[in-house]
Amino acid sequence: MTAFPTEDRLRQKRTKSEQAISLAMKNRWDEAAQLNREILEMFPNEVDAYNRLGKALTELGRYAEARDAYAQAVKLDPLNGIASKNLQRLGKLAAGGSAAPAPSPVDPRLFIEESGKTTVTQLTDVRRSEATAKLSAGDQLSLTRRGNQVVVTNAAGHDIGRIEPKLEQDLIRLLDLGNHYAVFVTAANEQSIHVIIRETHRSAAMGNRPSFRPAAAVEGAVRAYTREGVLRYEMEEEEEEEEELGEEEEEETEAVPADLEVGVEETPLEALAAEEDTEEST
Repeated sequence: MTAFPTEDRLRQKRTKSEQAISLAMKNRWDEAAQLNREILEMFPNEVDAYNRLGKALTELGRYAEARDAYAQAVKLDPLNGIASKNLQRLGKLAAGGSAAPAPSPVDPRLFIEESGKTTVTQLTDVRRSEATAKLSAGDQLSLTRRGNQVVVTNAAGHDIGRIEPKLEQDLIRLLDLGNHYAVFVTAANEQSIHVIIRETHRSAAMGNRPSFRPAAAVEGAVRAYTREGVLRYEMEEEEEEEEELGEEEEEETEAVPADLEVGVEETPLEALAAEEDTEEST
């Protein structure tokens, strides 16, 4: 059989990789696994394809096969963090013979930060459980109010962790007002779980006020994109965004009259409370 010219083979690999990623985002894991196997037949040393194959097999509950795929990725690239972390996680799942969690379609646009409507945080009191071990980037979670706590749970209702205290108290007030939120994992390992919280419904009582400080989105700037069959997150443009934000803040500061006192920026909830106090006093 005549070998394809190098450029044609690379074009085929790129096309198949894009198709595999698209199938993964639609939770069509069988087809995604098959495409990645086809890539590996052409390029046996393609680490990215092994990672994508491992992800697809994990979602299908074929943990032993997934572990083999990630092990091959580590063999080819010992410093590959994705493969190494997933090998550790799969070691527990394969040993326990756990069933695969039911996949749920995820819109990748939910991972794009939007000023004032999203915030990124690290969970506290993370449970060391099988449910936590199964988590990977892209999994959807839920906020559950329990008294003065906001607990994060998975689709089966198992506790994953808690929202950190300051954000937790803000979310309690926002939930009481009638706001709704979606939660997605951005990164997960045995030590920590990071999530993005997105406002999906804003109560009329909030008016046009956002849920979170606009600055919060800059501090935790997370750019979401899909590659290698696993949702990854980068901060490559963070410095440019901070420079642009700094320039905008300088322009806004110059526009403030000299006789007007400039204080600390209010949170959306503080602004709402101040307005209510003003209405009551009048």
